[in-house]
Amino acid sequence: RGALAPGVTALSAAGVLFNTGAGQHILKNPLVVNSIIEKAALRRTDVILEVGPGTGNLTVKMLEKVKKVIACEIDPRLVGELQKRVQGTCLANKLEIKVGDVLKTDLPFFDACVANLPYQISSPFVFKLLLHRPFFRCAILMFQREFALRLVAKPGTKLYCRLSINTQLLARVDHLMKVGKNNFRPPPKVESSVVRIEPKNPPPPINFQ
Repeated sequence: RGALAPGVTALSAAGVLFNTGAGQHILKNPLVVNSIIEKAALRRTDVILEVGPGTGNLTVKMLEKVKKVIACEIDPRLVGELQKRVQGTCLANKLEIKVGDVLKTDLPFFDACVANLPYQISSPFVFKLLLHRPFFRCAILMFQREFALRLVAKPGTKLYCRLSINTQLLARVDHLMKVGKNNFRPPPKVESSVVRIEPKNPPPPINFQ
């Protein structure tokens, strides 16, 4: 079999190697996928931005409900898996895949963002989202539990920090649900949470500089 690089997990059933070092933990529980989609309140006319679609468990379900999904994926092998999954179906023409690092590219127009994010880009991605124009309706994002709790922390509590202040200045943030590590393949070392972020439109009249 040969040794795998650190952070790479073999998934022989799917024939795909996941790079856990790059945050590749695939959400496998259909109940959690459905719950996320329900909380996103998707509309038929929506263009959805998804970051880190992986093998497309969330993507395929969203494609059935919306006008278009723009999926940003850094790993060409997973892009291949995703393309294979929709190939020859009526969903194929509703999917646009952008290959590359989402932090280094301009975000397209979208109505809502729904993603099981690679956790190491959580902070920069949240601020990229909040500074994006035109305004989007909401983002439903999966984060590491501790990060999620900081996002929603109230003034005076132990977890309240710069992240809480900056995010809550620009958006309304709600903790939606906890997601245990066994809902992922391979399981991450941390627990997760799903958060809703709704940008304040217009933003507060503050000199951000």
